[in-house]
Amino acid sequence: MRHVVQHLDAGRVWHDISAPELTVAVVLEQRGGYCEPRFNVNRPTPRDRFDAGHTVFVPPDTTIWGYSDSIRRTRDLRLSFPSTLLESILGEDFDPTRATTPILALYDDRIARCAHLLADEIGESAGGNLYGESLTMAMTALLFSPWRSSSGQRRGGLARWRLRRALEFFEANLSQDIWLEEVANLVGLSQSQFARAFRVSMSKPPYQWLLDARIRRAQEMLLDKRTSVAETAIRVGFADQSHLTKVFHRITGATPAQWKNSR
Repeated sequence: MRHVVQHLDAGRVWHDISAPELTVAVVLEQRGGYCEPRFNVNRPTPRDRFDAGHTVFVPPDTTIWGYSDSIRRTRDLRLSFPSTLLESILGEDFDPTRATTPILALYDDRIARCAHLLADEIGESAGGNLYGESLTMAMTALLFSPWRSSSGQRRGGLARWRLRRALEFFEANLSQDIWLEEVANLVGLSQSQFARAFRVSMSKPPYQWLLDARIRRAQEMLLDKRTSVAETAIRVGFADQSHLTKVFHRITGATPAQWKNSR
């Protein structure tokens, strides 16, 4: 995954964006003119929108050109991965035919939102592995699952034993940076299946449940006058005191110090 910013000279610019692996690019920003993918560098892509926010998918070894005209700056998020990884992430939700069909200039606000959040995550790493993996999984599901056009469809939650095992794993590893892949493997599901079913069962995605659990544990520790905020942050899985303070304030409306002093 790369967050790419390009500053370009005036005029027409083009380059071959093919690669040996699957490549997904989401244009987050463009200034000046416009940019677009093309099958033929001299033939514009039919489209009725020319603003940023579009997604491009390039199957392996497929020649697609990135073209721009009079643009000064572009910013995009690019993901490259082997096709075998998609099946690992999505399981039975993976539609192999979608991984061989190029996509030019797809406007989907859900994909664009995931891309913006992932770009922010690359800069700050505030959410941890579970958060980043969840966003990546959501993006790939929207692109490569047969049900992407009917995302409002509700499916069943986790079986009781799967939910119990997942929650026990989360509680036992609150101080660790947990990967979505490892907890999905623990209950015998793909990342996509686990994340979707967990959300149905708990009314929130796995990374949000984990954040809430860490904040609850932090609150318990903060009631002990001998435990500092900095020590609490490390013991409940945050990078440092600043990271805990940011998340704690977002969830509770107060900083850890304010919350502790009020009690």
